[in-house]
Amino acid sequence: MLPFSPLSTRWAKLTQVRLTHLAQVALPFSRQRRRLLLLGLGVAVATACSGRSQTASLDPQAIETKLVQHAYGEAQVPINPARVVVLGFYTLEAVMALGVEPVASSGMIFNNLLHLPYPDREIVDIGNPREPSLEQIAALKPDLILSSKGFTNEDTYALLSQVASTVVFDIDGGTNWQTLTRQYGEVLDKAAEAEQLEANYAAKLQAFQTQLPKAARQIEVSVTYFAPERISAFGKETFPGTVLAAAGLSRPSQQADAEILQVSLERLSDIDGDVLFVVEPQSQTKEAGNVRAALERIKANPLWAQLEAVQAGRVYEVDAHWAGAGYIAANLVLDDLLKYVAN
Repeated sequence: MLPFSPLSTRWAKLTQVRLTHLAQVALPFSRQRRRLLLLGLGVAVATACSGRSQTASLDPQAIETKLVQHAYGEAQVPINPARVVVLGFYTLEAVMALGVEPVASSGMIFNNLLHLPYPDREIVDIGNPREPSLEQIAALKPDLILSSKGFTNEDTYALLSQVASTVVFDIDGGTNWQTLTRQYGEVLDKAAEAEQLEANYAAKLQAFQTQLPKAARQIEVSVTYFAPERISAFGKETFPGTVLAAAGLSRPSQQADAEILQVSLERLSDIDGDVLFVVEPQSQTKEAGNVRAALERIKANPLWAQLEAVQAGRVYEVDAHWAGAGYIAANLVLDDLLKYVAN
């Protein structure tokens, strides 16, 4: 098992700005592989559970549970679960924002969420979020597994549910991260914490809008990301898009309805705005270096100098929380907006 080191490992690894990359990482379980895993999983689960005395898996009456409806049916979930495994990108931030530290997740996920608080205990890396190590999960003896349909299909769910109670919601949270946090709050018996997160965020939005000059409300804010082979802009139907909309800020027409807008170098003007935020991971890893190199190549192109935001000196490089996943990231985005737009 590869533990998550709270400080050195966190800053030694970094982020490639995420969902578009993670979406290409793995294929669903094949039918043949599922059959093989089903044959072997029973042995793995039995071995992992052999050290338990009176646990939920051996004695369903030993703990109190509640029935939870989810994308693939229903599950009996323990009240106040203590050992939670998380597989979804937005799920991890929602769970940690609610004050729950999972025992395991995917390093491909938690190494991309450097804005999250340092955990008090190790978060075990269970591998690819779409094809996690079932043996490792079973050995950790979780009492609850949480995911979303974007990361866990029905075949994978069938395997995971043999290890522990598994809940898979049918939204990932790109634009519905508040709803997702509320849902996990109910599952984890953290409804009050979810309400407090929502109230605090609403108060911060109101404070931002109070400080925002009327003229600034017409400023068109563009958010972009440069990869070695790709120029992307975050449209309205993305996580940063929801924060900008809630803050009362305008968007360029090309980004008004889009999700992730792919832009060719010849159409670099499509990323332009009165203010341009460039998501640039602040790390010394190879991946982050590639992103910075891509940005420097764009800056050297004559088309970059023609952008209105560049000419106005209103290009701001920000960290990967702009491509984040929940309330923690959203509050950090508001801090950036207060610094660069409201003042």
